[in-house]
Amino acid sequence: MTSPVKLHLLRVGACRHLECMAARGGRWAMMDFPALCGLIRHPAHGWILYDTGYAEHFFTATEQLPERLYRSFLPVNLPPSERLIAQLAELGLTAADIGTVIVSHYHGDHIAGLRDFPQARFFALRKDTEQFLALTGKRWRATLQAYLPGLLPEDFPQRVQAADDCSPVELPLWLQPFANGFDLLGDGSLIAVPLPGHSHGQMGLFLPDAGGRPVFLIGDAAWSLPFLREGRLPSRLVAMITPDRRRYAQTFLSLHALALREPALALLPSHCSVAWREYLHDA
Repeated sequence: MTSPVKLHLLRVGACRHLECMAARGGRWAMMDFPALCGLIRHPAHGWILYDTGYAEHFFTATEQLPERLYRSFLPVNLPPSERLIAQLAELGLTAADIGTVIVSHYHGDHIAGLRDFPQARFFALRKDTEQFLALTGKRWRATLQAYLPGLLPEDFPQRVQAADDCSPVELPLWLQPFANGFDLLGDGSLIAVPLPGHSHGQMGLFLPDAGGRPVFLIGDAAWSLPFLREGRLPSRLVAMITPDRRRYAQTFLSLHALALREPALALLPSHCSVAWREYLHDA
């Protein structure tokens, strides 16, 4: 039986980049791309995170070349009030209260806070983990792919579990063409859904009942909910550094069709202020 969960959507810093990178035909104007993460309250498993956004570890990891190119290309702003640990404290929580962190993929803006949760277990798709760990020590290659292996806790390989090893489940027919996922907790409440293309194994998260409504956290399968609804793919320049451009476009267009067909579904990209505001308004 599916367990109902509660989802808080938190903004944990932001970077600035051109709008036209997020959508073809977009403006040549700078805009903020927030780093959003999901804080999930499960009735039996406690507090769970989907990604961590930025953290002070990001600035430490990008002090020197070649990693400094990352934050030079994508300037980051992380006010003290937006730091994840500070926001958890506002909710009466500490890092020790987080038992599980679900990693959508390993780009620096999604995993910068992993070191802040020394007692948590991690979930990620196996292929993404393997590809990321293979970049350890390959600093230029990693940086050019927006990866910062130094952000990982030293014991990460011992604490990460492949989501692919969880029980496979069929998704509701109305989520087509997304047909299959992995039941992370064994109760149908958190379903890992592969969203290939942006990374070697990006993982979305489907919550059938998040406070009375279905939610689909989609990571970087799209960067803007309005552009996703319009079917406007990211810039071709972005496609040049995407591991699998064909599968990215396929995933994006599948989500586009889903957004138009199922308006009651909360589709939540990781970097969209509009999606964040809409979710907070409807919560």
